[in-house]
Amino acid sequence: MPKVRFVPLSKVVEIKNGETLFKAARVNGVPLGSSCRGDCVCGWCKVEIVEGMNNLSEPTECEVKLMSKGNYTENERVACSARVYGDVSITTGYW
Repeated sequence: MPKVRFVPLSKVVEIKNGETLFKAARVNGVPLGSSCRGDCVCGWCKVEIVEGMNNLSEPTECEVKLMSKGNYTENERVACSARVYGDVSITTGYW
């Protein structure tokens, strides 16, 4: 099972293969911005990928649209759309 490390919270959790970063955060009590509750509409769940970008799904069409509107860098993803298939470390301005 993949592990997600939430930096700088120093929290590491195991999740199901293919689970989104958004669900991993919410289920494990990690605060993450959102007004759409994970429906890939608002883009407030922006996270920076510190390590493991290659362990995430390719951006969906919806995610690409949000990323282009929200000034995302190459190391940032929309948490409600990014699915985890291996270990990853993330952070966000929310913390």
